[in-house]
Amino acid sequence: MQMQTYISDLLYRQECVVIPDFGAFISRRVPAQHFASSHTIYPPKKGLSFNAQIKQNDGLLANYVASAAHLSYEEAVQEIRNYVRFLDQEIDDNGSITIHKVGRFSRNEEKALQFTPMYLVNYLPEAFGLSSHETFAIDRIPVAPEVLYNKELSDDVPVAVLETPNANYGSWVRYAAVGAVLLGLSYAGFSGYVEQVEKDALVVNQMADELVDAKIESASFLISDPLPRININVAPLERTYHVVAGAFRISENADKRVAQLKRKGFDAKRIGVNKYGLHNVAFSSFVERNDAINELHKLRALGFDKAWLFTGKLPK
Repeated sequence: MQMQTYISDLLYRQECVVIPDFGAFISRRVPAQHFASSHTIYPPKKGLSFNAQIKQNDGLLANYVASAAHLSYEEAVQEIRNYVRFLDQEIDDNGSITIHKVGRFSRNEEKALQFTPMYLVNYLPEAFGLSSHETFAIDRIPVAPEVLYNKELSDDVPVAVLETPNANYGSWVRYAAVGAVLLGLSYAGFSGYVEQVEKDALVVNQMADELVDAKIESASFLISDPLPRININVAPLERTYHVVAGAFRISENADKRVAQLKRKGFDAKRIGVNKYGLHNVAFSSFVERNDAINELHKLRALGFDKAWLFTGKLPK
């Protein structure tokens, strides 16, 4: 039984894969990273960790093993138990065990499980085919500015000579003063003309605004051809994660179980018939897998130890 292959397959698709009575692999997305010390860029990936406190069977691994190996659910659960015993025995006898493409397990001085993931395996589907890339550092050498000096050019630079005004300076000033007075008078006349034009334009704009307002007040708007109404049918989200209460050979017994659970306040229903001809009854169904797992843990804490998680859709 290639149990390690089934675990590796699920890690590509799921964020949490539980090995019952052993622990759970939990993955999280890690963005692309750049290490300046080695000038290396690493693509995004799924970081893998292990939690030995999560041991309850959520049905995910068992259902996958049953489907891939063509076994019943009970047979798949037994195969998982055998694999867990094999892992514990190998760790006790040899000190460690490696799950192919997943990581290595060992025990510390307190006999607690220690997990070292295989960093060469990237379980993020979007990063398929991407590998690390090494860059090269660029040496930037500062260049000091050079000051060029040419003695021949510096000696031949022309020098402008300023002439001192002569004695006719006073008469020239008088002419300039007369010109400034005339220019000021002409500017004053032009300013008055511009101010008058602006006032006339303002009056015209006010009259135009009054006419527009009057037209708007007297106008009546009638939409003779309104837009057609569009009816959009939004399909409800499909609930494919079911917390199963039991499977029954006889249909009437399944209906009785549904009635019992509804009297206890559960949103119970029959979710279909599996390939063994058993009528499955669910406590409730969910759109999100995490919501279904949380509900499963709550039910087991209430004493429903045989509840399990089913993912998918069964024929009615």
